[in-house]
Amino acid sequence: MKNVTRSHVITMNKVTRQFRTRLLHLDATSKARNDGHPLVSVVMPVYNSEAYVSDAIKSIVNQTYQNLELVIVDDASTDNSWKIISVFAKRFPKKIRAIRLRKNLNKGGDTCANVGFAKARGIYLARMDADDISDRERIEKQVKFLQKNPDMLMVGTQAYVINAAGAVTGIKNVPTTYEDIYKNYAVFHPMIHPTVMFNKKLLPKRKVIYKIKYSANNDLYTFFEFLNLGKFANLTEKLLYYRVHGANDSLTKPKERFFNTLRIRIDAICNHDYRPTLKSILVNLLQTGAILVLPEKLIVPVYLYMKGITRPTVNPQNTPFSTTLNKAAITVS
Repeated sequence: MKNVTRSHVITMNKVTRQFRTRLLHLDATSKARNDGHPLVSVVMPVYNSEAYVSDAIKSIVNQTYQNLELVIVDDASTDNSWKIISVFAKRFPKKIRAIRLRKNLNKGGDTCANVGFAKARGIYLARMDADDISDRERIEKQVKFLQKNPDMLMVGTQAYVINAAGAVTGIKNVPTTYEDIYKNYAVFHPMIHPTVMFNKKLLPKRKVIYKIKYSANNDLYTFFEFLNLGKFANLTEKLLYYRVHGANDSLTKPKERFFNTLRIRIDAICNHDYRPTLKSILVNLLQTGAILVLPEKLIVPVYLYMKGITRPTVNPQNTPFSTTLNKAAITVS
C-alpha cells in the first residue's frame, strides 16, 4: 500500500468538507420544502412601534401555516420596540430571527425590509408591517394560491381598516385580477403592501427586492418593474387588519407624496413600458387638480373617506378581528 502523503490528507479533508457542505445544503432544502409545505419568510421592518409590534408578531407566530420564519428588522428604534422583539425572539428562537440595526437608515420601511429579505431563506417571501395584524389563515391561503398558480409573481389580499385602538373603521378593497390590477396602477396602488407575498423564483436575481430611487413609495416603483416579470393577483378575502393612526408614514406630507407618486407613474411609462388607459390619464389630471386646490390638512381626511377607510361601514362585532386577537393573546400570552 502506498504511503499517504500530506497532500493526500489535505485533499481528503477538502473533499470531506465539500461533502458535508453539500449535505447541509440538501438538509436545508429539505427543511425549506417540509413535505409539500414550503418555507415562507415573513419580513417585518420596525421603527418605534412599541404600541403595536406585539400584536403584529403574535399574528404571525400564530398562523395556521407553521413552516415559516419571521425576520424582524429593527431600524434602531428609540422606544421599547427592540425589548419587546427580543422577548419574542428568545421565546421562539426557531421561528423568529431578529436583526437590530445600530444606525437608523432613515429611508423608510422598504430600505429596512431589503435587509430582512437579504437574510430570508424561504421559497415564498411575505411582507408585514409592525402596526398591522394578519388574519391567522393569511399565509396558508396565500401559499395555496401561489402553489396552484406558479405564473403568479405576487399575491395580496383585501383588508379591514382599524384605528389605533383596534376598532374596525372601514375596509380596503383592491382589484383581484392581473388585468384590473395593471390598469389601476396608473391611478392608485392596487396592492395593499403589507399583504403581499412573492414567489421568489420569479423575482429578479439581485441582492435587494425594492429599488430605492425615490424619497417614498419605492414599493410602487418596484412593482411597476415587476409587472413585466410575472402576474399579480389579490385574494377576495380580507386577511389583514390595516391600522390607520397618526404616525402612519403613508399619511404624512400628502402633497409631497402625491407628486412623488406622479413622478413614479411617469417613470414607469418612460422606463418600464407601462401603458396607461386614456381614462387613467384623465383621472390623474383630476387628481392633480384636486391636490393643487385642496388645503393640505383636508387631503388625507377626504382621501380616507372616499376610499372607505374611515367610513364606519363595518361593525367590529361582525368581523373575526376580535376572535383573531383573542386567540393570539391566549396562545402567546
